[in-house]
Amino acid sequence: MADHQAMINQQADADGWYQAATRELSRLSRTVRLQDPLDLTKLADIAKGMTTSLDRSEALVVQALSAPLGDRLIANLVHVGILAARIGLGLGYNGRQLEQLTLAGLLHDIGIFSVPPSLIQKPGKLTPQERAVLEQHPEAGFKTITRLGPDYDWLATVVRQAHERWSGQGYPQRLKGSQIHPFAQVIGLADVFEALVSPRPYRRRMLPHEAMRELLRHERGAFSRTVLKALVEQLSVYPLGTKVRLSSGDEGFVIRLNPRFPMRPVVQIGDEDSGSELTTVIDLSSTPDLCILDAVAPPEPHYLSRSPDKPSPILSEEEPQSFSDRFSALLEGLDEIASTIQQVVESQGESPESGSSSVP
Repeated sequence: MADHQAMINQQADADGWYQAATRELSRLSRTVRLQDPLDLTKLADIAKGMTTSLDRSEALVVQALSAPLGDRLIANLVHVGILAARIGLGLGYNGRQLEQLTLAGLLHDIGIFSVPPSLIQKPGKLTPQERAVLEQHPEAGFKTITRLGPDYDWLATVVRQAHERWSGQGYPQRLKGSQIHPFAQVIGLADVFEALVSPRPYRRRMLPHEAMRELLRHERGAFSRTVLKALVEQLSVYPLGTKVRLSSGDEGFVIRLNPRFPMRPVVQIGDEDSGSELTTVIDLSSTPDLCILDAVAPPEPHYLSRSPDKPSPILSEEEPQSFSDRFSALLEGLDEIASTIQQVVESQGESPESGSSSVP
C-alpha cells in the first residue's frame, strides 16, 4: 500500500512539473513571436524541479516517451528537456550542471518560433530555399538568448549548436566532434530519439526499442559513443513500464532496468490489479535461457513502482563467466550493442510496419 501511494505521489509530482513546463514554454513561445524580452526565471525553477523529480522516479521519462498531446513543438521542447536530463544523469551530471542541461533542453529549439508558422506547418516536402530558412532557427535562438546578457552566453551557445552533429553533418555551423558543446551533444541525441518515438504524418511512432535500433544502425556517426552509451544505459532498450513478450511466450512489464545488461531487465509476469492471483518476477540477467523477443506496448506509468526490493546482483570478476557475463561483454561497445539488438529483432522477422526509416 505504501509503495502504491508513493507511486501515486511521484506520478502527481511528475505531472505537475510536466504541465508547468508546458505552460511556461507556451508563454515563452508567444514572447519570442512578439520579439519581446525573455524572462527565464520561472523556467529555470521548473528545470530544477524536473531534475529532482527525475532523481526520484521514472514518471517524467515515461511521459516523454508517450505520444505528445497538444502543441507538437511545445511537447518536443518538454520531452527533449526530460530525455536530455536523463542522459545527463548517465554521464555523471548533477546539481547545477544537470539543471543547466535540463534548461537548455527545454529551450533548445526556442528559435523555431521565429520561423513563419506557414513554413513549420507545411504538409509537403520543403524546397531547398525553405529548408535553408528553417535551418537558420538555431541562429535565431542564439540571438534571442544572447539578449539576456553574458550570464546566459553558455545557453546561447548550446541553443546554437543543438543541431550540430559529431560527424560534421549538422547545422548551422557544420561543427564536428569536440567542437560541439557537451550539452548540445546530449540534447541533439535526445531530440532525434524523441522524434523517432513521436508520430509523424508519414509513419507511426516507433516503440523505444525500435528507435534505439534505428539510432544504432544508422545514426551512430552523428553522435559520440559516450553519449550514445549513456542513452542506452539510462533509457534502456526496453524502458520501465514497457510491455514485452518473452521467448517463453509469456508477456509482462519491465519493472527494473539493468545498465550492465540493457536488453535483460527485470520483468513481472502477471498483473495483481487485473485479478491475476499469480505474479512472477524474472531477472533476465540471471536467466540465460529466456530473452525478450519484442516490445508489445509502450511504457505505462502503472508499473513504475513494481520493482523488487533488492537490485539485480552483479557478478564479481572472480566468479566464473556465465552466459550473462559474456552477454554483458558484448554490450561494452556500441557496435556490439547494435549487433545484438539487430540479431534479437531480425531473428523474429520484421513486418513492413516495423522496418527501418530515416530519421526525420
